[in-house]
Amino acid sequence: MWVPWPSLSQLVLMSGCHRAKDCSFKRRTHSTDNWYHEKTREHRRKMQFSKIAYLSPMRSWLRRLGFMKLASLIGEMRTRWRYFQYQWKRPQRVPVQIGPWTARMYVADAIEYARVLSVREDRHILQFLLKWVRRGDVCWDVGANIGLYTLLLARAVGENGTVVAFEPEKRALDRLIQNAALNNFENIKVLRLALGRENTKMELRIAEHYSSGTHRLIKETEGFPPGSTNVVLVDVIKGDDIRRGENLEVPSIIKIDVEGMEEDVLSGLNETLRHPQCRCIVCEVHFSILEARGLREVPLRIEPYLREHGFNHAVWLDHSHLGVCKV
Repeated sequence: MWVPWPSLSQLVLMSGCHRAKDCSFKRRTHSTDNWYHEKTREHRRKMQFSKIAYLSPMRSWLRRLGFMKLASLIGEMRTRWRYFQYQWKRPQRVPVQIGPWTARMYVADAIEYARVLSVREDRHILQFLLKWVRRGDVCWDVGANIGLYTLLLARAVGENGTVVAFEPEKRALDRLIQNAALNNFENIKVLRLALGRENTKMELRIAEHYSSGTHRLIKETEGFPPGSTNVVLVDVIKGDDIRRGENLEVPSIIKIDVEGMEEDVLSGLNETLRHPQCRCIVCEVHFSILEARGLREVPLRIEPYLREHGFNHAVWLDHSHLGVCKV
């Protein structure tokens, strides 16, 4: 039988204090302790479930049974509705907001409009990321696309902070620069390159629309991705090397969304991740891309790798986003 978790007010009543004016401090202390321990137990339960649901063969079985296709269908219906909304409203700029942090973004068509509104589905990820940001921090957005995360991070770090945006696709990077100018941000540094485990050049398969976020580096053994229309050679550089070469500060916060190259990016950041100043990472793990490449074991290695680098708090924010912190 399912029993709902008690609310904060119920925890206060359970603390044993019944006279508010006599023991208000004791009541607050007990309720806060109970809440903290309950949240800790809840986090452990979620992590145990996450490792079963996200990192076990169960995920592949669910995909083969069609559950992932059902989720994709729901997402596709939501996107189609946003296409309709765009045709009706025809906005040229769209505001985005997470808590007190706001930004504005250009939209040129229905696809870009739907992409910007996807911040609603990413709200829980951004909330986790932004709660670790301090004024004056240095943040890296690896796989920045048109700048949805970059802009909100730039707002959160303030004028004395810096956001370094890495994006190898030129059209997406140009739009990011336009969005930064729209918000009068001068604390964003953009680099047109990809991060990886070694310094080299790789093919970048470019999706038809610049804002799609599905441009990705492809190995020679992999087939041509659906929806791709072009291929360009781009620079791939180790994160540790670009930090030294560009004289960049160690980032406090790193967001990674690189379409199946997440292990390569993390490997190239070996020294940076060990630095005490680097304290929080949100990494999207692209299970389906990795499985298609025959790299099903990669997601199993990412969390232990980060733990070895001092990230002792980990939580799966959803079915594909891993958040880790040093606490």
